[in-house]
Amino acid sequence: MKYLNNERGNSAFYIIWLLGISAVIFVIVVNIAKVYVVKQHAATATQQAAFAGTVVLLEATQEGIESFDGDLTKSASQKVIDKGKSIQDQIDEKVDEFVAQDEDLQLAYIKAYNEVLPEKIKIHPQFKKEMEDTLRDSGLSGKLLSAVQSTITANEANADDVEVLLSDTKWRVEVTADATYKTITDGTYLQSFTSDIKQKGVGPSLEYLESVPF
Repeated sequence: MKYLNNERGNSAFYIIWLLGISAVIFVIVVNIAKVYVVKQHAATATQQAAFAGTVVLLEATQEGIESFDGDLTKSASQKVIDKGKSIQDQIDEKVDEFVAQDEDLQLAYIKAYNEVLPEKIKIHPQFKKEMEDTLRDSGLSGKLLSAVQSTITANEANADDVEVLLSDTKWRVEVTADATYKTITDGTYLQSFTSDIKQKGVGPSLEYLESVPF
């Protein structure tokens, strides 16, 4: 009889031990899943931020084009060479071609800029100067950084340590930022701690920028 009582005590101890181990394993699995979620969260934030920065550059590009086309003293010779077509006219033609091929409108504009602008910048000095002046605007870098940080914040990632780079090899906006991961704990074996998970997002290549030193 005493032997049977001991067996019952051992079984109870084993069950408690098994439950404890199961709890630890559960916490570990949840933490692994949480790392994945935070990592994806940071990746999404940086990717969207890179696109937000790209939009700032695209808007500045469009501003330079409109400024040049609207100034007859600057664009007169260009229109003669290009058979009466403004820079914007030629870009719109390319955009229509790409859209007809089921290209997204924003990407169609980027592809049109990359295809049309390098040649026009090369053969029209006044246009090149206009683009340089517009892209060298002292407020442009501030607008770019603001757009990136706002997007990072909106996606609940950390905007304090965000890094923004305009690659001079791939001509794209590259954003590095992190999201904070905090572990959960079982209160016994696993200690709680926080860590920053860093991710990098990149925008589409704006190849035409290679023709405009700024």
